[in-house]
Amino acid sequence: MKKQLYTSILFIIISIISFSSCRKDHRPAEMHADTQTIIFKKNTTTQYISIVNTGNSLLNYNISSNESYISVHPTSGTLGFNEMAKVEINANTDNLGFGIHQSDINISSNGGNNLINVTVLKPYPDPPLLWWDIDYIKIPSNSNKDYITIKNNGEETLEYNLSTPSDWMSFSQSSGSLQAGQSEVVWVNVDRSGLSNDLYSSFINIASNNAGTAKIDVDMEVGVYSVSFFNPTYTEIDINVPGDGAYIIPVLNRINYVYPSNPGSIYYTANTSGETVGSQTLGLTITWEETINLSSEVSPIYDLNISDNFFFLSVINSGSHHLDQWSINYDTPYQFDEDVDIPNDNQEYYFGYYDALNNSNVYARIVGTNNDAVWENGQEFDFPWTMNQSILLESGLKSSIKNGNRSFIQSGKGVMTLKTSTISRSEYRIRNSKPLTNASSR
Repeated sequence: MKKQLYTSILFIIISIISFSSCRKDHRPAEMHADTQTIIFKKNTTTQYISIVNTGNSLLNYNISSNESYISVHPTSGTLGFNEMAKVEINANTDNLGFGIHQSDINISSNGGNNLINVTVLKPYPDPPLLWWDIDYIKIPSNSNKDYITIKNNGEETLEYNLSTPSDWMSFSQSSGSLQAGQSEVVWVNVDRSGLSNDLYSSFINIASNNAGTAKIDVDMEVGVYSVSFFNPTYTEIDINVPGDGAYIIPVLNRINYVYPSNPGSIYYTANTSGETVGSQTLGLTITWEETINLSSEVSPIYDLNISDNFFFLSVINSGSHHLDQWSINYDTPYQFDEDVDIPNDNQEYYFGYYDALNNSNVYARIVGTNNDAVWENGQEFDFPWTMNQSILLESGLKSSIKNGNRSFIQSGKGVMTLKTSTISRSEYRIRNSKPLTNASSR
């Protein structure tokens, strides 16, 4: 009896194990895809989907597209338990019209079916966009040419034309056609025949088929030696070479000192400062002073740069109050107070140059309230720590406001945080220029 009982129990256990094993081995295949939607955006031609078998039986699948411009690889396969297949989906848009195109990918299997929606976007090409590599060309006496690189940064064909008012200048080609991304070099040639010794100035215009225009300044030496100073800052620069003249250099422009031959060296001084409101000049005065050795220089161009020890400040006030009583670098040894009223007219106002500190800040009184607007480096703005750096403070006066007790000369903590962004200016490109960095401020 006891032996029979043991035999019965053993039979039941074996039966359970056998039944469970049978059920596990024959669990049906089950197919899952990792997405139901595929979108081909502009310039995208390949996407991927994954399918997996979560069943314990073999999964046999087939994949097909209902449109010829959509192809898949592989189109079929077999997957074991928990195996995954990566399927490549390609879109050929060459023969498609511009716009949105819809299609489907069908996955059929012995573990279920799946329909994946495919969207292909084929937008109209970007219009042509003119790009050129230089804004100022200076041709020394020992040369008779220089070059411009012209490029099409758009997607449609760029047609361009070059012209100049000067008969001493010509081009290797005065017009051209560029496909998307294509560039070519145009040589600028000069003819000094019949010209007396001097520095000649002119310009080149580049026109295009609604892709933009360009103006390139050109200086040409004829039997002389010139030293050029360029102003890459935000304000006019006063420059003086004793005995050779004092000039004002406009923003993003240059002046030339012309000599019969290389003088060997020159001594110059230069300075710039912020805007003048009434009789008050805003910010620091930035100065340059140096003797330049010219013995090995051929027709040099010098950029008068302001070091990253300083920054230029401008402000836009679009709030509901005027802003005045400005403190720059408040509560530091470099604090600079400006009694300037900035109206709430959403216009940009230039201030001047100030010391750039890791903890630089700007305070302004919100007129008609007891509150201060405050901007701080590392929070509302970040210095790029580059030469000729600047910040543009924008005031919408939309942040929460708390009371402040700052006096104009020495004040309390600022309480309001406002939006800021960096001033952006178009790049000005000069070939073979050399930097001259300011020596000091006063």
